[in-house]
Amino acid sequence: MTSRGRMAKNEMESGREGTRGKALKGQMMTDGMSPVRIPKAAEIIAQAIRRRIVLGDLKEGDLLPAEADLMAQFDVSRPTLREAIRLLESEGLVRVLRGAKGGVRICPPQEDSAARTLGFLLQFRGATLAEVLDARSFIEPRLAAGLAASATADDIQTLRDHLAHEAEVIEDFARFGRATADFHRVLVERAGNVALGVIVSMLDDIFLRHVERFLSRSRPDQLALNQQALSNHRALVDAIAAHKPKRAESVWEDHMDQLRTVIIGELGQTTVLDLY
Repeated sequence: MTSRGRMAKNEMESGREGTRGKALKGQMMTDGMSPVRIPKAAEIIAQAIRRRIVLGDLKEGDLLPAEADLMAQFDVSRPTLREAIRLLESEGLVRVLRGAKGGVRICPPQEDSAARTLGFLLQFRGATLAEVLDARSFIEPRLAAGLAASATADDIQTLRDHLAHEAEVIEDFARFGRATADFHRVLVERAGNVALGVIVSMLDDIFLRHVERFLSRSRPDQLALNQQALSNHRALVDAIAAHKPKRAESVWEDHMDQLRTVIIGELGQTTVLDLY
């Protein structure tokens, strides 16, 4: 059976399950139990395509089959198929191209789209900068410890190269601020914990915005603060290079505590919304 045939068969089976689901829903309601929500056809189609993207069957830049072919594959109407495509487009997983060379092109999941959603949610919920810093302070020291336990020669060299860059720009406050934010990103990426890395990366935009807001205050002790930050970064890299997880965790906990004290002392109860 071809892949198209299998997809069509799966969709038909989903339809039969949907019919059984409606009967089950009615039975549960008569028994006094909560009804089961049956997914719409568009949601089932979107999930089928989403799964193929995750599994790598559909790669970045691939075009989905023509609309008529997809309608035949899934045995659905044009409005249902277009609703499924809109769902995927809203998630950033496909891009609809217009014109003679148009079509639906695959886009892999991107952290920046998730970060925008998270940023909006934090704004809506009234989250404070202090809470965002607390979240990073809880996660990053554990990642630092993990990296110290598993760091390769390449990881250590990458971190040392970054320290050299920080030293070069230490008196350029704007560039140093961006460099320090980037150091956190490199640390998280090199730690290798995908789940925690994604969570922290979604806070990167907020982190960079608060660095820029802080630097705009032009504190007279900014150079001294930069020097302390660089010293802390060096201590962390030394602990990682020595493969001392507890030392790395302790150094980074102290650094994050210092960072929180200085930032909140300057910016007070700033909310995430205030940064945008």
